[in-house]
Amino acid sequence: MDISIKVLTPDMADEYITYFDERAFSDGSKEKGCYCVWHHWTQQKELDRSVLPEAERACYKRNYAYELIKADKLHGFAAMCDGQMVGFCNADRKDHYFRLNRENNPESWEGVEADEKVLSIVCYIISPDMRGRGIAKAFLKFACEYAAENGFDFVEGYPAEGDFDVSNCGGPASMYIDCGFEIIRKQGFVIARKRVK
Repeated sequence: MDISIKVLTPDMADEYITYFDERAFSDGSKEKGCYCVWHHWTQQKELDRSVLPEAERACYKRNYAYELIKADKLHGFAAMCDGQMVGFCNADRKDHYFRLNRENNPESWEGVEADEKVLSIVCYIISPDMRGRGIAKAFLKFACEYAAENGFDFVEGYPAEGDFDVSNCGGPASMYIDCGFEIIRKQGFVIARKRVK
């Protein structure tokens, strides 16, 4: 069973939605319905969603994810196996994420100069039947190569604080340490950071 990783592109929007609808949380996980848009989610988006009728509210994140991908604003990497998406790694420039930009999360930028670029990995979503096969680590290695080839200075991830379980979409700290990342602990969160340039 060969697994390949490729960059998510706007023409993969339908495939992405199908993955999140049918496969990503097929174990009934409470995260079902996230569509991996949390880091793009603003207070205004939540307000807009809250005033919709219940039936429309359920599809709001799904539609938002589709729009972001089509507009080339939701980025990351897709793990493919036998022609199907089996995992997604949400990764983008750190300053493109609403919740991580310098204005909203200045503490997380300590040690990064104003002109330096950070590739942030905010989520790993591996389908339940494909977990434990090293896909998250393959994503991390791919992200480091991608960052080095595309002018980034750092790669960052946000691993679990304490014991890891599959509901933590940031991955385990041990995975980052194995790949040469420094673990930086801040009040309330953990940053795994690696210089690639």
